[in-house]
Amino acid sequence: MKGRITYSRKKIIVALRTLNELVVSLDRIGSASYDMSKAEHDAVLSDFIQGHKIFRKVAQARAILSEPFPTTIGPDDMSELEREMENVPYWKPRKKK
Repeated sequence: MKGRITYSRKKIIVALRTLNELVVSLDRIGSASYDMSKAEHDAVLSDFIQGHKIFRKVAQARAILSEPFPTTIGPDDMSELEREMENVPYWKPRKKK
């Protein structure tokens, strides 16, 4: 199904603030990491993710952006949004050598 999706201004601002916090902070961490060891960089990144509650905020942003999509299951046993997310390149653990 193609068409127009609308969001409340308040909700889209919440999602955009989260994305902005994530993108700008990761950029700043990247810029500051030029003189950090890998362990220091990993610690700063972990502290940011945990301290800023990034997992919760990003999950909330995803819920906001997903909300207006229909949840009707099609003949392929998937909703429209599930179908669109089918080939997202999710993280996978590296295979051990």
